[in-house]
Amino acid sequence: RLNVGVNRDMERFGGINFDKTSYSFGGSVRTFQIFGFSGYFSYGDQVQYGSSPFLGAGSTGNIRASLRPFSRLQSELSVRTSNLIDPFDDTEVFDVKIVRAQSTYQFSERLLLRNIMEYNTFSRKLGANVLFTYRVNSGTVFFVGYDDRYQQGDLILDTDNNLAHHQNQRFFTTDLLRTNRAFFTKISYLFRY
Repeated sequence: RLNVGVNRDMERFGGINFDKTSYSFGGSVRTFQIFGFSGYFSYGDQVQYGSSPFLGAGSTGNIRASLRPFSRLQSELSVRTSNLIDPFDDTEVFDVKIVRAQSTYQFSERLLLRNIMEYNTFSRKLGANVLFTYRVNSGTVFFVGYDDRYQQGDLILDTDNNLAHHQNQRFFTTDLLRTNRAFFTKISYLFRY
């Protein structure tokens, strides 16, 4: 599958009308349910949302590959990108890439394990998530999970109010430091009346 497009839009933000034009192309390939590949790229006018909005030139893209070597295991790797250039001085406002890997293993009809890893190059954050799902019946599902979050140390603000002398100071390392860890359980039950 292959597609190409041109969009002309008017977007209103902050009381300003922005006339936008963008060009896009994309496509996908799938082989016998085992391997799939898709991609999308768009370039054109984008609005910078903020207190002083403006129309800049930017691009967005997404590349995704999926692998299903056998029926119980499915993995997917994707990279999403987005950037914006300020037309007044040709400076880069932002350049974001999000890399995401997700794998799911179906142990049985009722039990599955899912793992997600995601890294954001703009905020320098890494997330790891593992989730067990057990479906008791069509209306009742039980979840047990683990979530771990990291961020580049020099981008973390220490805002512990109990330590006033450390307030709003940054950690002086570019290593990834843990910012959050959680173990959780959840039950979902369908009530009918």
